[in-house]
Amino acid sequence: MPKIGKHSATKIVRHKIYGTPHTVYDIKTSPRKGTPRAVAYAFLKGIAKDIRSNLKDFRFDKVIRSPLGTHVLFQQHHRGRKISGAWVKVDLDDSNRVYHFTNSSVPVDLLPRSEKAAATVVLNKNDALEKALTALRADKRRLRGEVSAELVYFPVGKVPKPAWKLLVPLSSPPHDWRIYIDAVNGALLHKEDMLKMVSAKGLVFDPNPVVTLNDTKLRDSKTVPDAAYHQVELRDVSSSGFLDGPFVSTAATKNRARSSSRKFLFRRTQPAFKEVMVYFHIDRTQRYIQSLGFDNVNRRPIRVNVAGLKDDNSFYSPVTKSLAFGTGGVDDAEDAEIILHEYGHSVQDAQVPGFGASDEAGAMGEGFGDYLAASFFADTKPSRMRLCVGEWDATAYSRDDPPALRRLDSTKRYPRDIVQEVHADGEIWSACLWQIREALGRSRTDTLVLAHHFLIHRAASFENAAEALIAADRQMNAGANQATIREIFVRRGILQPAKRKRGGYDPFARNNRRPEAGHA
Repeated sequence: MPKIGKHSATKIVRHKIYGTPHTVYDIKTSPRKGTPRAVAYAFLKGIAKDIRSNLKDFRFDKVIRSPLGTHVLFQQHHRGRKISGAWVKVDLDDSNRVYHFTNSSVPVDLLPRSEKAAATVVLNKNDALEKALTALRADKRRLRGEVSAELVYFPVGKVPKPAWKLLVPLSSPPHDWRIYIDAVNGALLHKEDMLKMVSAKGLVFDPNPVVTLNDTKLRDSKTVPDAAYHQVELRDVSSSGFLDGPFVSTAATKNRARSSSRKFLFRRTQPAFKEVMVYFHIDRTQRYIQSLGFDNVNRRPIRVNVAGLKDDNSFYSPVTKSLAFGTGGVDDAEDAEIILHEYGHSVQDAQVPGFGASDEAGAMGEGFGDYLAASFFADTKPSRMRLCVGEWDATAYSRDDPPALRRLDSTKRYPRDIVQEVHADGEIWSACLWQIREALGRSRTDTLVLAHHFLIHRAASFENAAEALIAADRQMNAGANQATIREIFVRRGILQPAKRKRGGYDPFARNNRRPEAGHA
């Protein structure tokens, strides 16, 4: 049976870095008289050699009572400074028997030995704060409270280093950062957000009432039936009560909603409804992008103004990296497909900074935004609306049935139908992407489309991007789909014809959709 000091135990788990006892289970000690603090200290004295520590380095912190008994905490110090994260906790039952022990202290032989090494500090508090704000990509204007700064030791690998520990409260969106800056060279050693994010409830259109109700006669001036609303979970909403999260913040919206109960159950007649729409749909889309394997594509809290202009228009700003939605006609932020179209510009700008520096690149930006919105919702829509984008928004200006901002089944060819207007020319690109989706399936195509952005430049042409899509398939799928993709772009006039093998898959044949792997 393993032993800790002179006491037997059921199991000892050793520290992965130091090799010392980290967690000790079912320790067998006798009942002791005295305070839990005194009993715990006596236990530490008896196991000091086991944990390779000097008892004088431990300073009592506090005693916590629980249904399990009493828990006594000590923090390790060195030369008058705390060693961050270096704690021992002694757990006692109601008879003062030690039954459990946890240790994350640094062995004394690994601590800086010389006085010079222990005292070397170059950065002062203000320098450390500047380094921390730089690491957080923030400035003092975003501070929402006082910054706490303390000179400590912070373990890096096995050896603790002198470091500034800073607690930095930020706003827009809110974060409570715990950050460690090397006190000698100013390097970032560690950062973590301590602000707890919680789930909330909200009402949304998903994607819009025309689709949900399958009612193309619905108009902005009419009351939208309750059946058009969906109650959803708003994930990781800040505990501040505002709609701030890891991937979207409505901080740019004036007089924005706040709910201490975390219930955002608004109707479209209330301005806050649009905030819930943008929060839910952008957050869900970003999580979908991550699920495809893109862990750092626009993975940030994008700032949104849900009433940024009075026109029937919306935009993404590459300068401020934010979104603004218009309130002319049907409010744009009431239609999830308009939200996703604009978010698509932000995604593309994150992958290719400054994308859209040529007419064709600008057209592809519009085409990608339409594709992203259409692809996300198509499989849950009525068949006659599957190829449409923005059915609810379009009720203000379209006489088609179903109404649509644009469709993804354009028959336009390149270069014959180019008119030098990005939205019109973008229909060529979105139609190509949609044909690829019909041939390869949703997730495979969405993945390729996102991936190929990394292979193009900001002034790319249709031809550049088509070849990049093929290159992405070659890299990710060993070229399994390149013949299909190339044929689509050839038929559309973007790429030159190539010799074709007999009996190959024809992406233009009717009722010949290639099923996606794992789906019927």
